Amino acid sequence: MSDTQQPEPQPEASEQGTPRYETAATRDEVVVRRSPRYGIWMIAGAVLGALVAFVLSFAFAPTEAQVAERVQNDFTYDQGQVFGFLLLGGVAFGVALGALVALIVDRAMSRRTTRAVAEHDETHRVDG
Repeated sequence: MSDTQQPEPQPEASEQGTPRYETAATRDEVVVRRSPRYGIWMIAGAVLGALVAFVLSFAFAPTEAQVAERVQNDFTYDQGQVFGFLLLGGVAFGVALGALVALIVDRAMSRRTTRAVAEHDETHRVDG
């Protein structure tokens, strides 16, 4: 709903030619609601995925006997490589999970909307 008010008259310009200005105010009814910042949630998910990758890659370190058996079978990855592999998957999964959580939070917050009146003042120069 838009309600336009009449411009407020300004005092007449002086003889020196200073310009006159008029201000028109409009009022609109708007819907206000909060929404989450998706980027922050996705970054938080990526950080959480990186932490999980770090913990998983170093928590399950192979014993010396397992490393010797893997070297003998020519099948070895050091812990840095394992961390890199898990980091790729963990960050991607974390970003997706963070976006999903942000969508759920957005859906929950969309139920709490309020209405407000926004007033817009526009001042323009009147030649004359």
